[in-house]
Amino acid sequence: MAEKKKVGLALSGGGARGLAHIGVLKIFEKYKIPIDYISGTSIGALVGALYSAEPNAKKLEKETLKIEWKKLFDYTIPTRGLIKGKKIEEFLEEKFGDLKFNELKIPLFITAFDIENKQEVIFHKGNVAKAVRASISIPGIFVPTENNGKILVDGGLTDLIPTEILKKEGADIIIAVNLNSIKEKKPSLKEEAFSGEGKKKVPGIVYTLSKSLQIIESEASKAELISDKADVVIDLELEDVATLDFSRMKEIIKKGERKARECISEIQDLINPHPIKDLIEDIKNIPILEQVKNTTDEMNKDVK
Repeated sequence: MAEKKKVGLALSGGGARGLAHIGVLKIFEKYKIPIDYISGTSIGALVGALYSAEPNAKKLEKETLKIEWKKLFDYTIPTRGLIKGKKIEEFLEEKFGDLKFNELKIPLFITAFDIENKQEVIFHKGNVAKAVRASISIPGIFVPTENNGKILVDGGLTDLIPTEILKKEGADIIIAVNLNSIKEKKPSLKEEAFSGEGKKKVPGIVYTLSKSLQIIESEASKAELISDKADVVIDLELEDVATLDFSRMKEIIKKGERKARECISEIQDLINPHPIKDLIEDIKNIPILEQVKNTTDEMNKDVK
């Protein structure tokens, strides 16, 4: 009998687009797709932590839709970041309290990046809220956080879709949810530069930063997935959703559901054992049958 395959789910960063992770989790629950490990970066870390603490996607959706995200963004004069992050920290403390990683119902891995030592940090122990706060610290937008003498920012800086830790921990099948799929356009060649000011209004710093980050994240996701680190990739085409645009929560979650449903058959084929196929493989590996085959081959040679 074939052993049950362990499934790892990697949730990428992507700001508001990360609410699509909830839609993916809803479909997984509907089709009884098991999740043995979760890894997450930035918003993927937040959704992954909430779900690992209480694996109930419908309840998670209901509670998430009640959150007034704009009230969590305490803007400040940008010396270390546009958003101080104190309100986010209060929100995380309210959600997780003093919850520790070893108390989670699903093993969780959260990525952050140590900007001074230029080193990725993967949390799997200690305070969940603190790890999430570190992972969502988007450079330039959120003020970085300190932990154990390290200054930490968003893990997506180097590992936007953390698949490798899942494989290292023993996942047989890795499913990656990519929030940053963007349709590529050909370069606009030989563009003409005009002097003076144009008619179109230049957008504010938040819009410019969030859109720029989206492009960077798209390129990082593409590079991460080119190396075939995941068995299944669920690509979410949400390029019209800016990083801090939480105004379309229901639409984003529904998009996650649709895209996950499209991949269900592929995932089920990977996860579900095939008894007849496995039996044939087991028979092939029985030593005595190999010996009989060798003996038969020798006899056939003698006859010839």
